This record gives sequence, structure tokens and C-alpha cells, in this order.
Amino acid sequence: MLIPFKPHLIALMISTTISSATLAEEIESANPAEQAIGFAQALELAKQHDPELKYAFYNSQAKEEQDDIALSQLLPNVSLSSSYRYSIVDDEYTRNPDKYTSDTQKERTQDEQADYSYQVQLKQSLINISAWKALDSAQEAVKQSKFSYTRAEQELIYRLSQAYLEALLAAQQVYINQEKLESLQIKLDQTQRMNELGVGDRLNVLRATSSRDVSRSDMLQAKSRLEDAKTQLENLTGESFSIPKDWVANGHLVLPNLSQDSKENWIKKVQYNSLLQAEMANVRSKELEADSASAQHLPTLDFSLSYTDRYSDDIFVDSTRSIASLNLTIPLYSGGRTSAKSRQAEATYNAAQARYEKTLSDKNQAVKLAYTQLSSYRQRLKALEESRKSSQAFLDAAERQADLSLGSQVDVLEARSEMYDVRLEFAKTLSDYLMADLNLQLEAGQLNESTLQQYDQLFNSKSHL
Repeated sequence: MLIPFKPHLIALMISTTISSATLAEEIESANPAEQAIGFAQALELAKQHDPELKYAFYNSQAKEEQDDIALSQLLPNVSLSSSYRYSIVDDEYTRNPDKYTSDTQKERTQDEQADYSYQVQLKQSLINISAWKALDSAQEAVKQSKFSYTRAEQELIYRLSQAYLEALLAAQQVYINQEKLESLQIKLDQTQRMNELGVGDRLNVLRATSSRDVSRSDMLQAKSRLEDAKTQLENLTGESFSIPKDWVANGHLVLPNLSQDSKENWIKKVQYNSLLQAEMANVRSKELEADSASAQHLPTLDFSLSYTDRYSDDIFVDSTRSIASLNLTIPLYSGGRTSAKSRQAEATYNAAQARYEKTLSDKNQAVKLAYTQLSSYRQRLKALEESRKSSQAFLDAAERQADLSLGSQVDVLEARSEMYDVRLEFAKTLSDYLMADLNLQLEAGQLNESTLQQYDQLFNSKSHL
């Protein structure tokens, strides 16, 4: 027996439509001061606020000075020194002043004498193999610091995107679960009405009640996750903002296909991984550092120029002196220090090489896994898209039958509930798909601001629907 529409049921259906249309606005405007922004704008805020990126930036700046420090060992070194000396003298002149009465000797007979001097000196290294190797090592260390900072920027993009996707997914779940809850409430009312008319089943009422309660629980849980995700975003960006309402309402219409390359080509891109590049630069730096340590037993040759001017109460001490010299240093024995430092540097190089090989293996594995996940989620999205179309067609057919009094309104509500379940699964899978894409681009060294701009375009392309 078919149950015709009742006025109160029609009113509930209209209420469902109106509340669904305004729910996304409520999510966005929970705080009127919050601005709705996308991925790229959120990243700009995070760059200005994130303490981890600031730490990486200043740490990179500090390490870049190693180059200049090492170079200074090979550049001219100019110094100016000065001294003042006060002396109490006890010598032949001060003990027998009567013997020395000439003008040139009288000053030397004073018990207390003073003199001062200044010296300008220039030193230039001519041959120092160890210092040149140390310079090359420092230059590689500077490259390592730049790669490390690039990695820090990419990790910020990854963390920001992950937090944003979690917030977007939670907002979509709140939105869809609210629609589903209202649909299930109508279904419960309809089932109760059928039971009151004696054409229903008490068991169906209990089943509808249980479904409604589960949906309410899911919505409350999604609201909690949304608040947590927005808090995490605020910690990253320093500001509170909301997700664009169109993205929340129409996210189920997004069907991306971000990875257009083969797995083999993605694996080849691992060489551009910033962390791997930093490890490779570290290997070269440690290798050159080991060469520098080994070269410390080699002779060094320095050139020196100095000018000294000295004034004293003793006229025989007054002098000026200009000296040019070549200084050859041949290390003979240093207690085993040079050999020990050489062995230490060699072991450090071997450790760096082993860590590079491990990083390379890990990143190759990470790219393969991310690519497999991306392909799997892509296929799942396609299947869910077909399921969405089928569930929508089923809903349309059920509504037409109900309009013609050929079907039950309960069938319409069940079809609507199934459609919401498909949308929820699609939203979760889309979020997983984009996270896999982020992982793939991060480990292949391709993650940058343009990735987030692409995500903005992806969701904006469906925002008008």
C-alpha cells in the first residue's frame, strides 16, 4: 500500500532543501571575522608565521658563512698591533750613572724607563693544500644548507596542505552528514506515520531511529574533527580562517587526474629530492674534509710583510724596521693528532656515504608507494564517480515514482541516504588521493607553490556548480 505525501512531510522536505543550502554558509561564517581562503593564500600566511621555517632559514644563513670563513684562510691577513712598556731597570747604566754623562747615554741611566711601539703586518698564504681542500668542503656544505632549506619549504607546503585537506574533509563531512541526518529524520517520521496507520513495522521504526542516531553521532564527530583541523591550521598560519563554502558543497564533483607521468619517470625524479641532494652534498663535503685532514701533513708556505716603529726613553732602542719574509712550515710530529684527524674524517665520510645510500633507497621506495597509492585512489575515485551517478539516477527515478504515486517516499529517502554515503566516501577518497599526490611530489622533489595553485584551480573549477 502506498502512502501519499502529507503536508508535514512536504514541509520537512522543503526544510531539508533550505537547510542544506545554508549549511555551508554556516560552516564558513561561524565567525564573521574569518575570511575564506584557499591553499595558496594559506601557504603565504604560513611562510610568515611558521617557526620551523624560520629556524631552517636562519640555520641556513649561519651555515652559508662557512664558505667565507674557509676562504679567509687563503686571503691576505692584515693586522695592526701596538704596545706600551714601563720598565724598572737595573743594569750597568743605572748602577753607575756617573760613568755615563754624555747626552746620548744620560737617558739610559734612569731607573724608570718607558717605550711604546706599533706594528703593521701582512700575511699571505702561498701554498696550503689543506686550506684549499677545506674551502671546497665548505662550499659543498653551503650547498647542503641550501638544499636543506628547500626541503624545509617543501615540508611546510606538505604540512600546510595536509592540515588544510583535513579541515576541508571535515567540513565536507559535516555538510553531508547534516543533509543525511535531516533526510533520515524525514524517513523516521515517515516510518512512524506508516506504523501509526497500521501499514508499517515497529522494527522499521527502530531501524530508522538507529540510522538517524548514528548519523547524528557521525556529524558531531565530524564537527569535532573540523575544530581540531582548524586549530592546527591556525597554529601553522597564525590566523583563523574558513574553507570556501563552494568547495565544501561541491567537493563531490571534483574528479582530478594529477599524475600524468609513468612510475619509471617518477622514480628518475628522485634525484631532485632536496633531502637526497643535501645528503649528496654532505657526502662530497665530508670527502673533501677528509682530503683536507690528510693534507695537513704537507708543507705550507706563507709570505709576510711587516713594519715596526718603536719609541723609547733609551735612544739606542728607538728604531723602525721593515721586514719581508717567506715562511716554510714542514710538520714533523704532532703527537699523532694529524693521523687521528685524518682517520676521523675518513670514517665521517663513510658514514655520510652510507646515510646517502639509505636515503636514496628510502626515497625510491616512498615514490613507488606514493605512485601506487595515487593510482589506486584514482581508480577508486572513478568507481565512486560512477556510483555517484548511479545513486543520483536512482534518486531521480524514486522521486519520479513518488510524484506519480507509484512508489513510496521511504524509497526516496533511502535513495537519498545512499547518495549521501557515496558522497562521504568520495570526499574521504579524494582527500586520500590528494595526500598521495603530495607525498609523490614531495619525495620526487617537485612539491612547490604551483602545486597548491593547482589545487585551488581544481576546486574552483567546480565551485560554480
